Amino acid sequence: MSGSRLADSRGRARIAVALAGLTAGCLLVALVLIALAPAARVAEIASLRIGEASLFGVTWVTFAIVGAIIVRYQPDNMVGWLCSLAGLYVAVIAVATGIATYSLALDGTSPIGVTFAWIVHTGSVSTILVPLLILMRFPTGRPLSRPAEWLTIAAIGLFVPLLALEPMRLITFPTTPNPLGLGEARIEFLIILAYALLGVPIASVTGTLILRYRRGSAVERLQLRWLGLATILLVCAAISAPLTSPGLVGGGRLSTTSVVINAVAFTSIPVAIGIAIVRYRLYDIDVIVKRTVVYGVVSAVLAAVYVVGVLVLQGPLVRIVPGEAQTLATAGSTLLVAALFRPIRARVQRTIDRRFDRERYEARRTIESFAADVRGEVELDAILRDFRAATARTVHPATAACWIRGRIA
Repeated sequence: MSGSRLADSRGRARIAVALAGLTAGCLLVALVLIALAPAARVAEIASLRIGEASLFGVTWVTFAIVGAIIVRYQPDNMVGWLCSLAGLYVAVIAVATGIATYSLALDGTSPIGVTFAWIVHTGSVSTILVPLLILMRFPTGRPLSRPAEWLTIAAIGLFVPLLALEPMRLITFPTTPNPLGLGEARIEFLIILAYALLGVPIASVTGTLILRYRRGSAVERLQLRWLGLATILLVCAAISAPLTSPGLVGGGRLSTTSVVINAVAFTSIPVAIGIAIVRYRLYDIDVIVKRTVVYGVVSAVLAAVYVVGVLVLQGPLVRIVPGEAQTLATAGSTLLVAALFRPIRARVQRTIDRRFDRERYEARRTIESFAADVRGEVELDAILRDFRAATARTVHPATAACWIRGRIA
């Protein structure tokens, strides 16, 4: 690398680091403003809590940090710059959230508070644009199809103002009506049109990623698998929300457990992007995906066993020890789950290997069979014959030879 190019690369890296620092600073300012507002009033006017805001702040700082790392190693890859801008963009919206929260907590009709609340509403909707653009350019930094990218931008560009003008309560500030909302008669049409437009970029990004995977090299496929793993975690977090937040279906808020799960799942996206682009532990993805599937299935089975165990044991125990029935049923189910963990995990592991990693499964079975066959064998030629057969079935060599003290068999 020439001196001028090296200096240019270092200059870009410094800019990306500065953007990450600015992102962290903006998020810190937002958290301070929210913390300074009266807590009781914040609970009334806003649908966020300081802990939740902190968790998702970490997510967007992670985007900015990952962006700086990518720019450091691949300054020409636009994915790094988009990650940096994503973090900064959300941090600016966070500052607007802090100003709106502080102002509305002091005065529920404050023009400044209402204005910034509307900015937060519009900005929160538009945050979907940057992750979609990242996905459109992942992992090379170049779009697979420029028309598809412009179609995505155009659809989001229409989606955002439609929701910004919809007569609804503002996102994050449900007690504040939309000051620019149109008449109630147009709300149904706006909702249908807005969500019809939202389907365009989702379909475009999905199609782009599928095409990249089918046409990509082995390395690009591994990079896309990392992103796929993060997507799986995000989907699992969304599915688990009603289970971890029972009141959510009735219009309630997310529980603390659900917020933590969603924050961790969402943070996995920039982490996966960073690993894939920088190619750090890139080839571990198959192992990680397999373990994720194994422990996900095991957790679901054990959770079902635990719930059924408590329900089944509680009935007879009520008649025997009425006061301690629930405690004993819980203890018994816990012991049952602990006893079943290892055999269930082993069974699920074998099933996953057999279904999704057939070659490795067959190789392990062959080696186990070879070990059992030669355990009692004393004739050298028979052992060598079995050894060559096992080697041929597992690693498929072009030729095979075995050296034994002065002879080659």
